[in-house]
Amino acid sequence: MKIYFIAILMMVFPCLVHSQNPENAPVRLKQINIVKTNYQNSKDGEIVNKTIVFKDGKIQTITTSDVIQHFFYNTKGLLDMTVKDKVGSDWKEVVNYTYDADNNITKFVKKYQEGNDYITKVVTFGYEGARVKVTTKKSTNHQNLVDDIEYIVENGTIVRRTSRDRNKAIIGKIEYVYFNDNVIKHKGLVGDKISKSFTFDDKNSVDLLIVKKLFGDNYKIIVPMISYHEEEFSFESISPNNEIVFSPSSTVLVGVSRKYKYNKLNFPISCSQVEENGIVKTEKTFIYE
Repeated sequence: MKIYFIAILMMVFPCLVHSQNPENAPVRLKQINIVKTNYQNSKDGEIVNKTIVFKDGKIQTITTSDVIQHFFYNTKGLLDMTVKDKVGSDWKEVVNYTYDADNNITKFVKKYQEGNDYITKVVTFGYEGARVKVTTKKSTNHQNLVDDIEYIVENGTIVRRTSRDRNKAIIGKIEYVYFNDNVIKHKGLVGDKISKSFTFDDKNSVDLLIVKKLFGDNYKIIVPMISYHEEEFSFESISPNNEIVFSPSSTVLVGVSRKYKYNKLNFPISCSQVEENGIVKTEKTFIYE
């Protein structure tokens, strides 16, 4: 019996050692510090500091000098609500997210102040096979319908975005191109025909860590659609690698380049970002648990 017990222990022990190996533990963000310098407004540059704080890998707060945004989650761990407050002011911005039983986003509601107007923007998402139909309405718009959008999904990713006017005529169409699951191009086909090209490194994406924690298994569909309404989430953050160059086909947009330093697990510990016109420079540092 003793020999039998030892044999079992010898089989189990390597598995225990493997599971306790720090390299196999989930990577979780603890904090991101961002310093953004805009050299357009003054000789020394206008500096904006931003701090993103995480708990269990999920964003808890995003803080600048005068604004703090709190993040709240539902019972399934998906992003449920964000609230922005401005220091010394009654200004507030509230966003609510609603999902169906399969954790697909079905509604996005944003309440905010624009000048003297208090606005409610409601974005609804309807799923019809490979199509996601999205409509946007604003409380201050007399025509009611603001956007009529349709996304096409193939192999679990969004490959096309089509926008229509009130008469259902196509006024815009964008095609998305992927390579190694990275979003490498937005091709404007109808309406705005500007193309946006992206290149990536071969390391682990810090942005992907964030969006997977916020939106769960359906992040590849949710994030691209939400990126049109929330600047904190970029379309390219669903990519498994880190974006190093953004190159637009028009001078209307400004190109961006980034340089990273990585830890032993090939996640970024810092990022230096420069806009090609030299006006805006951003330094980021990433702290993990």
